[in-house]
Amino acid sequence: MSQTFEYLLRSLFVRCSYVGLDCNCIIFGMNEKEVMDETILHMFEYHAINPEEMTSEMKSKIRKNIHLYRNSLRAQILRDIPDVSAMLLPIV
Repeated sequence: MSQTFEYLLRSLFVRCSYVGLDCNCIIFGMNEKEVMDETILHMFEYHAINPEEMTSEMKSKIRKNIHLYRNSLRAQILRDIPDVSAMLLPIV
């Protein structure tokens, strides 16, 4: 799938490391279900965690760590460039 900047700004994501795994993978999707499904698939393919064996606690941890990419990007810009112009922030 081709990911345009506009797509990324509207997308949700979860980092594999946010759910307790030593992994740098970032999973994107346009809605929570898509991110959950892709994360569960990633965990099966790369971490040998069988979807049927995933606890509700693990699924809940994934769900709690799904974030809007736009908010994450904005926070990173503000952290890295504290004097960024307020005129630029609506762009992201």
